[in-house]
Amino acid sequence: MRVALTGATGFSGPLILESLLEQGHEVAALARKPEALDGRKVQIVKGDLADEAALAALVKDADAVLHVAGAISARNRFGFFAANLEGTRKLYAAARGAGLKRFVFVSSMAAREPALSSYGASKAAAEHFLIGQYGGPEVLVLRPPAIYGPGDKATLPLMKALQAKTAFVPGRKDARFALMHVRDFARVAAEAVASPRTGLVELDDRNGSYDWTMLAAESRRLTGLPQRVVYIPKPVAYAAAAAMEGYSRVTNRPSLTNPGKVNELYHRDWTAGGEIWPRERAIGLSEGLAETLNWYRQHGWLPPLSQETRSAS
Repeated sequence: MRVALTGATGFSGPLILESLLEQGHEVAALARKPEALDGRKVQIVKGDLADEAALAALVKDADAVLHVAGAISARNRFGFFAANLEGTRKLYAAARGAGLKRFVFVSSMAAREPALSSYGASKAAAEHFLIGQYGGPEVLVLRPPAIYGPGDKATLPLMKALQAKTAFVPGRKDARFALMHVRDFARVAAEAVASPRTGLVELDDRNGSYDWTMLAAESRRLTGLPQRVVYIPKPVAYAAAAAMEGYSRVTNRPSLTNPGKVNELYHRDWTAGGEIWPRERAIGLSEGLAETLNWYRQHGWLPPLSQETRSAS
């Protein structure tokens, strides 16, 4: 198939592109900075989700769209909806106009609770729009959980917290959540393009759900850290997030830390439901966390382990 791909230059994008090529597809990729895709066997279309001419060029002669791009941070609610809803609408309109048969949209587990955050609300609105369409490309919505792995900046603060002697965790002790390694997610996203499935599917790593105690215990087994876990009260985390949001408005730069993100972190249940996407060998937490922490240390994103903590692990 010929696949029109958005989000090829993000965290998971390069691995998704690699998976698509490995599965024998041709790829046209949308990129604001085409140089980020230099050297890859892909047709590069310069532009973004607001550029209707670029979207028309992206979907020309394609069989399917794999829509991964979106905003995980924005200066305000309008910014989330402009990227995640309006960008999706424009891309679907382009695909429909070009006669494409399939549209795969990467949403988020946060869309399940749209009242918690502007991010979740914008993803839920995009889902609602797509699933309500008739007579155009068939739609599959993928809802991944928290995706982690080498190179991920979004989960780095939580990994840093776990690699301290005392881990100060912004979350609830009784919260349950799903996880997924980025390579697993990339394979599933690429497989979804040629799959006959439609509707909505939630994803996880096929190992059920986790909690912070389990995550800390696995980190301790690998590195000797953390030695104890302290749960930050939500009002404290909320106040810090509000201050960060205020600073981002002053500097005119979006921040990953905001009150909506705090609401998501303190939600009790982010486990996947329904029929989970089948695959032969899912990457479990032990393997995935070890690889991720090692990558962070090799690239200077985490400090090296002391002899004391190496001995403890």
